[in-house]
Amino acid sequence: MRRTFAILLVLFVSAAVVAAQASGDWIKYTSAEGRYSVSLPHEPKVSTQDSTAASGEKLPQFFAVSVDGNGGFMAAYFDYRSDMTFSLDKARDGMVSNLHAAVLGEDQISLGGSPGKQLKFLAKGENGEEFLDRARMYDVNRRVYILQCIFPKAQDGPAVVDKCEKFFDSFKIQSGP
Repeated sequence: MRRTFAILLVLFVSAAVVAAQASGDWIKYTSAEGRYSVSLPHEPKVSTQDSTAASGEKLPQFFAVSVDGNGGFMAAYFDYRSDMTFSLDKARDGMVSNLHAAVLGEDQISLGGSPGKQLKFLAKGENGEEFLDRARMYDVNRRVYILQCIFPKAQDGPAVVDKCEKFFDSFKIQSGP
């Protein structure tokens, strides 16, 4: 009995050490231009894309995307001018429209006193596979930050939720102009 207990204890401690190492493998990604840092499972692919404001003007958006298995993490930002307005509600509506998604949950949040929204969407991929998209948006001094954690619905569970929370909780804005 003691021998069985000792073997189970060794296996449990080994599993805990492996889990601790796996969770510690994430990297801290810092965007000097974006003035933020965030933890990601892998080095992100960085890109830029123009989006169109309600006024018809083009606004560059900056993305850092880290793929993790069948899902991934995205940190993005864009700036809007002082003569423009930004609405978290309209941004939510745009995400729903672009993703052909349904809103499963929504909460008002803040980051350092700046307004934000936390969202959960259900979207379908081109092949019909359902995805859960957990997102946070913040409007900070005319810069909008958008964080997304997207995984197949079939993989939803505590492990994915923990990864998403680790990603969201690691997001920090650095002081700057």
